[in-house]
Amino acid sequence: MKIRLRDIFLKYPLLDRFRRSVLVGVCKNGTLFSTSTYPVTAFYPPETRPYLDNIWQENQAADHSKPAIFAIYHGRMVGLPGLRPKSKLTILISNSRDGEIIARALKEIGFSTARGSPAHGGVRGALEMKTAAKAESRLAMMVDGPRGPRYEVKPGLVRLAEITGLPIIPFVTHTRQNYWMDSWDNFMAPFWCTPMLYIFGHPIDIPKGISAEESDSLTRLLQTRMDKMREMAASFFEGAERHNYKP
Repeated sequence: MKIRLRDIFLKYPLLDRFRRSVLVGVCKNGTLFSTSTYPVTAFYPPETRPYLDNIWQENQAADHSKPAIFAIYHGRMVGLPGLRPKSKLTILISNSRDGEIIARALKEIGFSTARGSPAHGGVRGALEMKTAAKAESRLAMMVDGPRGPRYEVKPGLVRLAEITGLPIIPFVTHTRQNYWMDSWDNFMAPFWCTPMLYIFGHPIDIPKGISAEESDSLTRLLQTRMDKMREMAASFFEGAERHNYKP
């Protein structure tokens, strides 16, 4: 009989709590150390500029960006620490066991989180995000979470945008050198000091009271745009290498 290490931890609550604490510490400290070394190149259209004003500044008082929902891939969360100030970004995280580790690490880094997913606590999560939006916080949601399929946009994001009244900003991250983890989301773990690329798409406004067909159409639109952005991001460093690009 095959015994999984995860099953052993689940059998002993104290051991499982220790495991989670260790993973939270690794995620937090690894993220803070690594992101401080990344040289970042960002591309965005003029229409998106108002949502990014001073977004990389830690000084919250100097920030004048308009609130929006950033749509990101579950496996590309490494770009989140770049969305500053951290205290004005609320991220929707699933209620799963893995989600608990991610949520705790993000809170210790300085972000706000809301907990919920279509399978677990979706209503509560949506209400927390709506409350955050009323407080003029930016929002972020993993489009393909919590369990994929990888890179497939779920309809819940369009519904959240309708509820909050905020536009959706597609956001794709890529790096020159990284390790692709063997997980359902193919998580991208960048090497230290490697150049990082941010690509922000055009804002997508979601009207109130849209039909199910209109919601599906807008979800497909977001899917198409993020697919193209992911392809652009993947080819960016390939072209940079050919032209000896150095950020």
